[in-house]
Formats: sequence, structure tokens, C-alpha cells
Amino acid sequence: MQKIFDNIYKKAERIITSGTAVSKLLDEVFLKIGESSEMFYKIQDSVIALTRMTRAWVKGDYKNISTKSMIAVVAALLYFVNPLDFIPDFIPIIGQLDDIFVLGYLIRILNKEIERFMAWEKENETIKYNP
Repeated sequence: MQKIFDNIYKKAERIITSGTAVSKLLDEVFLKIGESSEMFYKIQDSVIALTRMTRAWVKGDYKNISTKSMIAVVAALLYFVNPLDFIPDFIPIIGQLDDIFVLGYLIRILNKEIERFMAWEKENETIKYNP
């Protein structure tokens, strides 16, 4: 399992500087959340906030978070959209539990960062980071 996380983290480090690659990833996240909204209901709002924060950070508008934290966000989102992660997504219900665990863990760790971003976003309502 550690090898999976190491590979995903390395991929996140590579793509974090590419606005196009990050944008494609965020599109995949929105598609997957849309397909599985029932399973991800409790964390859905936070995941969507993470995608908006990522988009704002990549565009250079929001910098109140470390690069290391953003790499962790991108890595978790990559894990989320990867159908062949630790427990493959094609296994009903169980296949999505690891995704929920990884995202839930990230959200718990970055909760203050997410709240700070949402406050910034509210102050800067003219800037929109919707999918």
C-alpha cells in the first residue's frame, strides 16, 4: 500500500505545476463525485472546496497554503479518481471505502486550511472557481 501512496505522491509533485493536468484531474473528481454522490455525501462539500482551492492555487490567486499541503491534496484527489487503487472501485461499496478514508483523513488534517480558503473565497466573491 505504501508503494501506491509513494507513486501517487510523486505523480502529484509532477503535475502540480501543470494547470492543464490539474484541471483535467479536477474534472475527473467532479465526475466521480457526481456518479457516487450517495457514498460521498458527508465529505462532498469539503471535496468540492478542495477542488476550488486547488484551482485557485494553481491559477496563483490563492497562496495561503503550502506547496507541500497542495501536493497532498492533489495526491489524495489522484487516489480518489484512480479506479485501481488499494481496493479497486469496481468492487461494490467496499471499493469506495478506501477513497472515503483517504479523503476524509485529508479533510480532517486540512480542516483549518479549508475553512481559511472558504473565508478567503467569500471575501473575494468576484473570483469564481466552479468546475
